[in-house]
Amino acid sequence: MKKLNVIFIGGLTNGEIVLDYLLANKYVKIPLIITYPNDYTGPRHVNLSGRINGIEIFQDLDVNRHIETIRKLRPDFIFVAGWSGLLSKDLISTPSKGTIGFHPSKLPQDRGRSVLAWQIEEGYTETALTMFYYNELPDCGDIIAQERIKIERNDYINDILNKVDNAAYNLMRAYFLLLRTWVAPRKQQDINEGNFRRLRTERDSLINWDQNAEVIYNKIRAISRPYPGAIGIINNDQYKIWKAEVVDCIEESKQLTSGELLSSSNDNSIIMKCRKNWLKITEYEKI
Repeated sequence: MKKLNVIFIGGLTNGEIVLDYLLANKYVKIPLIITYPNDYTGPRHVNLSGRINGIEIFQDLDVNRHIETIRKLRPDFIFVAGWSGLLSKDLISTPSKGTIGFHPSKLPQDRGRSVLAWQIEEGYTETALTMFYYNELPDCGDIIAQERIKIERNDYINDILNKVDNAAYNLMRAYFLLLRTWVAPRKQQDINEGNFRRLRTERDSLINWDQNAEVIYNKIRAISRPYPGAIGIINNDQYKIWKAEVVDCIEESKQLTSGELLSSSNDNSIIMKCRKNWLKITEYEKI
């Protein structure tokens, strides 16, 4: 059987998983990989350059300027995983069988940017990784499949990213044969359903101590390592806060107001008063 001509675009850990699956598949030929430059500093970046022999590799944040090269390769598929840049309509429509991507939400819910951080901060207990066909609107293409992902109360963002990696492998293993033989499911999205998330900024990292401790705890989990970290003001100093836990009522601190420091412990943890309950901060650094 003739091998499929597949272009790969990506470079984070989930992208590496998808690429490794394609490289190991005997029905696939990969003439080109487009990935991040070596100095890219995004979370969970994997340097793919130099480790794959016999395949041309472009390291470029702008994939769209390589459309003529891609057209000449006459791809059957383009697979995109671990890539945040937008693909042009012309590039998306280049492969004969489609451009396939992944998005960490239950599409059509939570299209857009920073979605896992928003979900954790807002207390989601479940999300999904969606495998879908690209179209000209971000995260709006036909859905192939979704794998549910539980968000446990003690999961931090890196734990969820690990689950996303596992889900990427599971979806490739379950649905690549169906894609290859042109019988994969294809459910059209209604553009009027769901919602879009904006890209988070540093302002979204600031802790408001006049919130319930559970809300603050979720923010900390949402943007802990490898993300930038939550920022808290404690005794007029700024701290990056990486880990914490909610503490129930502490009798002797009832007179304190939100944002006041209750105590520092021998284990270097500190306890902060919140609107409801207290937050024990166990991993932090002054900035």
